[in-house]
Amino acid sequence: MLLGAVGLSSWQFSRSRYWQAWTADYHVAQGETKTITLADGSTVMLDSGSALNVEFSMDLRRLQLLAGEIYIETAKDNIGWHRPLVVDTQDGRVRALGTRFSVSKQPDYSQVAVYANSVEIQPTDPTASKQLLQAGQETQFVTTHTDPTHAIKFDQPAWSRGILLADNIPLSEFLVQLNRYRTGYVTCAPEIADMRIFGSFPLKDTDKVLLNLQANLPIKLSSPFPYWVKILPR
Repeated sequence: MLLGAVGLSSWQFSRSRYWQAWTADYHVAQGETKTITLADGSTVMLDSGSALNVEFSMDLRRLQLLAGEIYIETAKDNIGWHRPLVVDTQDGRVRALGTRFSVSKQPDYSQVAVYANSVEIQPTDPTASKQLLQAGQETQFVTTHTDPTHAIKFDQPAWSRGILLADNIPLSEFLVQLNRYRTGYVTCAPEIADMRIFGSFPLKDTDKVLLNLQANLPIKLSSPFPYWVKILPR
């Protein structure tokens, strides 16, 4: 009976999060991106499958990221109140300190990358330490702590330029990313799941990406059913 209750609770929580994302102020379908301009002049680009609420009050400019990833180019508060701009996720708050940065919400953590100036990260747990993140750095955080930082190479997220970057990642991981930008589903056979992928791939035509992989790797494409592509060893 306890297992049933836990299962029902988990399903209700999942349904609640799905409904929150669907009814958000802004949400983007799979395979699409969208750029919005906020009332203060800041611009926000939403990645595929993202959901965002926007709330401006007298003392705060608040973005609530429910799903996906956003890239933000902040503007000064145009009404002269010097209201902080923050991004809230389930894991905590990211405060912009005059900057360009991205925030993504993963199932188990949030991730932040800074491309100009800096941000301050405060996990949800009030006893957790704040972390200052500088330009050229990224990190992950959960409700209780922030992970060590590491360097980034680019001046904005690759997806915001319509590119999927692969830097020595397994084929299985590459396909997880690619699936976010196409209709249908791509899988691979277990024996080639660890094949390493390198390169820069345009997201506008994911079928062309798959054909490119087939032309340059010892693999072949199969379509068992409509909207399902399976990658097999050649």
